[in-house]
Amino acid sequence: MIAMAQLLCLCISAQHPLQLVKNGKSPYQIVKAEGNNEARAAGLLQEYVQKITGCTLPIVSDNAAPKAEEIIIGQTKRVPESDWKKLCTELQTDGFSLQTNQKKLIIAGGSGKGVIYGVTTLLENYMGCKKLSPEVEVVPTAKSISIPSLSIRQVPPAVIRIINSPLAADSNYKDWQKLATVADFWNDGDWRGYYVHTFNRLVPVQQYFDTHPEYYAMINGKRSPHGQLCLTNPDVLKITIDQLRKDIEAHPNVQYWSVSQNDNYDNCQCENCKKLDDADGSPMGSLLQFVNKVAATFPNKTITTLAYQYSRKPPLHTKPLPNVMITLCTIELNRSKPIETDSSSISFKNDIVGWGKICRNIMLWDYEIQFTNYLCPFPLFHTLQPNIQFFTKHGVQAHFQQNNGVHGAEFAELKTYLIAKLLWNPDVNADSVINDFMKGYYQEAAPYVKAYFDLLHSEAKRSGQGLDIYGTPVWNAKTFLSDSLIQQYYSLFDKAEAAVKSKPEVLERVKVSRLPVQFADMEIAKTDMFGPRGWYAIQQGKYVLKPERSKLLEDFYATCKRNKVIQLNEMGLTADIYYSNTKRFIDVQVEGNLAFQKPVTCKPMPNEKYTGSGTGMLTNAVRGTDDYKINWLGWQAQDVEIVVDLENVTAVKEITLSSLQFPKSWIIHPSQVSCAISSDGVGYTNVGTVASNTDLQQEPMMKNFTFKIADAKARYIKLNAVATKTLPAWHSYFGNPAWLFIDEVVVH
Repeated sequence: MIAMAQLLCLCISAQHPLQLVKNGKSPYQIVKAEGNNEARAAGLLQEYVQKITGCTLPIVSDNAAPKAEEIIIGQTKRVPESDWKKLCTELQTDGFSLQTNQKKLIIAGGSGKGVIYGVTTLLENYMGCKKLSPEVEVVPTAKSISIPSLSIRQVPPAVIRIINSPLAADSNYKDWQKLATVADFWNDGDWRGYYVHTFNRLVPVQQYFDTHPEYYAMINGKRSPHGQLCLTNPDVLKITIDQLRKDIEAHPNVQYWSVSQNDNYDNCQCENCKKLDDADGSPMGSLLQFVNKVAATFPNKTITTLAYQYSRKPPLHTKPLPNVMITLCTIELNRSKPIETDSSSISFKNDIVGWGKICRNIMLWDYEIQFTNYLCPFPLFHTLQPNIQFFTKHGVQAHFQQNNGVHGAEFAELKTYLIAKLLWNPDVNADSVINDFMKGYYQEAAPYVKAYFDLLHSEAKRSGQGLDIYGTPVWNAKTFLSDSLIQQYYSLFDKAEAAVKSKPEVLERVKVSRLPVQFADMEIAKTDMFGPRGWYAIQQGKYVLKPERSKLLEDFYATCKRNKVIQLNEMGLTADIYYSNTKRFIDVQVEGNLAFQKPVTCKPMPNEKYTGSGTGMLTNAVRGTDDYKINWLGWQAQDVEIVVDLENVTAVKEITLSSLQFPKSWIIHPSQVSCAISSDGVGYTNVGTVASNTDLQQEPMMKNFTFKIADAKARYIKLNAVATKTLPAWHSYFGNPAWLFIDEVVVH
């Protein structure tokens, strides 16, 4: 539960120290001003002083009798008004000051949680306490607490500091790390506010498109229900303002309201919208003029909008009104190098400079996770500090750091902890923060986990390979995830586990931190199924599952289950699904499979994005799983003919073809598959057609089209898959071109 550091005494040398506690006793009382934040701050200070020393400092109100020894939290009558104003000068919302005066300690804060942050800083910097995660904290034990004379003022450069991590949603952890959540600024209790991608909420396509298609984007000469709004249509502006007015009146205390594009590239190309965009040199032209009109209607609210993908470039002439917040996004960027020094990020650098010239209200939406694989080594820690310093230098006032730090994701606790420290102080010593975390979180295992961390990052930097938030460990199989390096990583984790084998809770933290290496190892092995790094070995002419590989999967899954590691990617992959899919994947169809490693042709050839290692993937006896990037071939809106040459005429009893359905990525099962056989490759005999369910929404993720044949011989197998060429009516982007994904042909 709690990592405790044993100390005999906690004393910090100073010219005139304050002896808060001596030998377990204290003359001090905590005097709190009225207010929830002051009460929270006083409670935290009392709680942790008691944890350290066993001594409970009394909490009293401003009306209590004064003493010489007091810790004063918030504005009270004990501090003259003129002195208080000096203490609070420019503390803004969350800043604080710590000031000692004779035997008194005064904690002043801004209008927000400043006094709470003053207390947590006091506990952390001068009493040795650390909140490393919601479940793990370091609290030293001591008979006495002495603090130096203080005159400290801290004001963060960013007003809003959000890390999109479940860890940061914990109320205690959030206060210790000086963070906020989207709900704190955009929501009203259980009511979900307007945060991002709000066009469809403001002008719902389900409500208006049938009767007013002109409200929506014109794409290639046709109005589309799947794109953005037509921002020059006056009715769209009126509907947007009316909807916002209704909700603002219902939730008057909410300050931030988003009027922002849907999550796609399809901005309106009608004559009026295009005219504005051309004049401003960016699709942000029509968007920002629309948002400005909304903002002018609600001058006392902050209207936020996205500068994202197609709208990222700032306009040449239009400037945001003072109450417009621009949320600038880095989604396209390489994560292996700091943005400022990465030549591939030049367009973003130009954009942030441009926005900084015309806007003083910028929110930065950054990304520090591989969305496709949370449990994947993603060595970008060396970029976190220079990137946040770069953002701060260019006037960023708010942050949404998309860490997606679910428990089990690669170094989730460390990443959240470090980013929080950097958001408060971009110039903090990041190496010291990392080292302190490692020592507290992993204890005796820290040197070995840190050695793995350092080796991973040094090899990644040495490779020069980019990092993509939609990548896969397979891409790094020859660089920082090579077989030799993975064995070194395992060796370091073996030593780490041995170092804490007598501490079950710490041992589990080490095992969870090992998961990304195990995950990468298994995923890479799937692309080399029968090779040196693969799952199978040849013994006496037969393919046999390697026992060490089977054990690796079982160990991985068991660690996930014990530690409640559930979510493995942004698309909803769970540990349970991953385990079952991997079991399916490694259940190769070799023995008795007449198609194994036989020649295969496809007409047309698969899309260049999804050709994998070639058409031979269809007869490599390896079934695809939920990850469409591995062992699947893909075609967009095309029927496909597949011909397998068994190389000899032989008896055939059963033929199976597999397909994938993954609607989030626009992948839909074929409407039907037909099968024919031939002895000479010229004349074919049809053996059947298997259709998908009419309601494709009810189909499973992976589907087998199976054809049973009686008393037949053949050399050639022809399979014709009829693609579902457009997304079905139930899909949110219905009518757009769908993808067909095919993997294994098995013949018995």
